[in-house]
Amino acid sequence: MFEDLKSYFSSSLTPAAEFAESSGQEEIRRAAAALLLICARADFEHHPEEQRAIINALEQTFMLGEPAISELLHLLDEETNTTRLLEFTRLVNRYYSTPAKIELLENLWRVAFADGRLDEFEEHYIARVAFLIRIDQEQLQACRHAAAP
Repeated sequence: MFEDLKSYFSSSLTPAAEFAESSGQEEIRRAAAALLLICARADFEHHPEEQRAIINALEQTFMLGEPAISELLHLLDEETNTTRLLEFTRLVNRYYSTPAKIELLENLWRVAFADGRLDEFEEHYIARVAFLIRIDQEQLQACRHAAAP
């Protein structure tokens, strides 16, 4: 599984400008996509609108096409779970600037709002991610407001 991901990242992804020089390009894409996937699963329901919100976020953040994103999400689907949350947020802290963290949180809120209903588990998950990536409550609420429909 890991070799499949490594091969995929080596051959398919074009980095966004902010991450172009980063040695962790592959890792951070995987971590961001995983955090978005976990958010979509937080309410224990599958909604196509949330999947679309994830795809939109990854298209805009990493300048990826939908086929590359679909392949990435398929590969991550089997290995993504909340027990790896600390690993994913550690990568965000290592490679993301504060504005990039804000963008990630806004995208998490967009995923949570995508199905038209904000679940308490989604809200708790996003608050936990914010805490782990060192974003304060005021900034978290500003992200929520910016992402609200």
